[in-house]
Amino acid sequence: MTTPGSGTRSGDIAPEQAALLARIHQLAANATRLRQTNHTTGPRTTPSTQLLERIAAIDRDRDLTEIAARAQGVPANWVDLARRLGHTGRAWSDDQLLPTPRSVTGRRSARRVLDDTRELAEMAAITVVREHLLSTAGITGEPDPVAAQQFRRNMQALWTRAAATATSIRMDRTERADAFEAATRDVDTHVERYRHLSLDDLDAQWRTYTTPTIADGVRRSLKSLRRTDRTATSSSRDAEIEQPPTPDALLERARRTLDTTSTEHTRAGAEIDAAVTDAIPGVPTHGWDTSTDVRDSEPASAQHQAHPEAGPDP
Repeated sequence: MTTPGSGTRSGDIAPEQAALLARIHQLAANATRLRQTNHTTGPRTTPSTQLLERIAAIDRDRDLTEIAARAQGVPANWVDLARRLGHTGRAWSDDQLLPTPRSVTGRRSARRVLDDTRELAEMAAITVVREHLLSTAGITGEPDPVAAQQFRRNMQALWTRAAATATSIRMDRTERADAFEAATRDVDTHVERYRHLSLDDLDAQWRTYTTPTIADGVRRSLKSLRRTDRTATSSSRDAEIEQPPTPDALLERARRTLDTTSTEHTRAGAEIDAAVTDAIPGVPTHGWDTSTDVRDSEPASAQHQAHPEAGPDP
């Protein structure tokens, strides 16, 4: 079993946690199918009391299963993913990629600043790589603008909390520089990892950051922060001190990293082709086909005539 983190799949986690997620997904899918069954019978059809009670029972079972999952340490965004895929009719398997567990920090600390800025770095990388994959798939524009808008709100909320917390706990310049540089480096790491995912897997990761509960949680913590800091005063020195990298700055970093990485891979491929061509002159690399036996691709007549009969030996 691997430690939960980025790149974790449902088959990698503890079996009891995997079973709970699979059940959440199945119950969500069952309830959705029952609702759709009623819709297909006609738009004016009133669902029976028995059907409504059955759907309600399934939803209650799912709610209890979600509570049990969280009690066993299953991250909330894993639970959200299983429920959402069930509702949307997407399959669930041991190969399902799970999002990076969101940290839960209850105190004002340097750890909270680091967690928030690193989460921003991951969100920036996911956004940029997802845009690239959508474009590659021929999808122009944002398929879900409402979710995208909430994603941006969540990024801004996390940045606001990181900046406010850093000021509240009086992080010095060295601590700030270490935290912010770590987040910036994380952008490169996340871009390299996410660019190898399929669009479906990456979209599932992206949607874990589109829930309004992220911004709601940040607002609650900021209210608490303001209540405890009413007597605190800011100085010109505080205003001049370095702030966390903004969402726009992290997004721009992710775009540069993706462009650089793509260019390097393209250049490396061209250099390999050139090296092979130099080693075997006269054989164009674009004409190679190692998956097909040359003899199988020739007409039968050509194969028989490769060594024509010269007639009987004299």
